[in-house]
Amino acid sequence: MTARRRFLHAAVVLAMVGTAGCAGIGLVEGEDYARLKPAQPVSSGDKVEVIEFFWYGCPHCFDMQPKLKAWARQQPADVALSFQAVVFRPTWEAGARVHYVLESLGESARLADAVFDAVQIGELDFQDEAVWFDWAARQGLDRQRVIDAWRSPEARQEVARAGELAERYQLRGVPAFVVDGKYLTSNSFTGSAEDTLNVLDRLVAKARDERARRAKAH
Repeated sequence: MTARRRFLHAAVVLAMVGTAGCAGIGLVEGEDYARLKPAQPVSSGDKVEVIEFFWYGCPHCFDMQPKLKAWARQQPADVALSFQAVVFRPTWEAGARVHYVLESLGESARLADAVFDAVQIGELDFQDEAVWFDWAARQGLDRQRVIDAWRSPEARQEVARAGELAERYQLRGVPAFVVDGKYLTSNSFTGSAEDTLNVLDRLVAKARDERARRAKAH
């Protein structure tokens, strides 16, 4: 984002502070983020929900991964970050299945980076079942458990759900982030991973402020 654009954003928002509050300062709807209509349900309880939608085969998601991990380490305890693979076309289905397998085996935190590296650098073809099973076994996973999870009805359901979520959250690409089921931002809005995370900070603050206002009203 250029300095001129930041200046224009600030000028617009300062004119609105009196009615919009302070948490959203610097944000311009339609430029920095989109408001989801309708808003989607959240499952984070009293925490601000942040979902990253991604695909292991996406180079922009690969670039975002270390930056997002650093961002996550700086977040307070009231922010709940989760990851959701999405499917835009049939060639993405294997990626959603890999994500499901790792989640079901409790191995996402340990192996997500390794999957990105294997796909983006090592050119792992996880659409080839045998190649994926061999790779997973080399990472210390039980090969038969991986096969069973990969071929399970739940995996098929997760792949179908990954396609539905892309439509429900009005996604046009990845990586994309949705805050508290209401606010969508991505590199296509901001121009870079760094600016996306900057906007994400402000959307989290906005959602936190809205939650506090609702709690106070009750």
